[in-house]
Amino acid sequence: MKIAVLGAGAMGSLFACYLSVNNEVFLIDHKIEKIDKINKDGIELIENDNSRHFYNIPAYMYDENLPKPDIIFSFVKSIKNMEALENISHLISDDTILVSLQNGYGNDKDLEMFQDKSHVVIGSTTHGSTILSYGKVFHAGSGKSFLGENDFNKDSLNIVKKVLIDSGFDLEISQNIEKLMIEKLFINIGINAITALADKENSCIYKNSHAREMSKLLVSEACHIFNLYGYDFDKEEIFDRVIETAKKTGKNTSSMRADLLKKNESEIDKINKVIVDKAMAKGIACPYNEAITLLIKAKEENI
Repeated sequence: MKIAVLGAGAMGSLFACYLSVNNEVFLIDHKIEKIDKINKDGIELIENDNSRHFYNIPAYMYDENLPKPDIIFSFVKSIKNMEALENISHLISDDTILVSLQNGYGNDKDLEMFQDKSHVVIGSTTHGSTILSYGKVFHAGSGKSFLGENDFNKDSLNIVKKVLIDSGFDLEISQNIEKLMIEKLFINIGINAITALADKENSCIYKNSHAREMSKLLVSEACHIFNLYGYDFDKEEIFDRVIETAKKTGKNTSSMRADLLKKNESEIDKINKVIVDKAMAKGIACPYNEAITLLIKAKEENI
């Protein structure tokens, strides 16, 4: 299969490496210095056991003359989906499958602006990955990936499913991917902003009593807000999953922490602010998620 990976960051590079073993893969990014480094030296992937593997994967700018791929995996920051997909819209044919395993909530609506529902596959992944430098990636924690099956996308999903399984990914298909996406949102809510503000690895969520308590408050509040919309999330069960994920990815730098360290805009609007907006729509307050959203935005404004 000819596969384009949109975004040569931590997760995009990780998936590109694994996918490249059995497929024709190329990366697309907007930073010329990153592209030049990858084309010159390839990608070095360091696994959690400190084993090192090297991959030669071509990388291109958005506006280069590229072949139309069979599948496009979007691994840009979710807040950049619309801009990035607009930049490569000329590569999206009627048969191109668009896939998102990104953080954040509402990515399906972004992809459906550029492709029919039958060719859109949404999912999530619990893999943890950190960029050490351009072309050098630390795979901090292996995990499971999920794809959502619906009445529209079964044929496309089966293609993506085979590609991922053949590439070595532990995969599960869900008929209720929205619930899984919300659960992944809760995990991001319980880890990302806290580690970004504390400037610590994911392990701080279970090692630091103050970080752990803040995480619990954020997650409990988020569960409460979503339950107002007809869901039935158990806040204790969800928080246990947050701690489990923090332990599995303890050495990882969360994507939000990485964004602030690199002086980039974060995905706070598609993570904690989702809770703020949903609470506002119900006419109630959510002080913990609102406060941490404002703190992250204040940090961004100073960058």
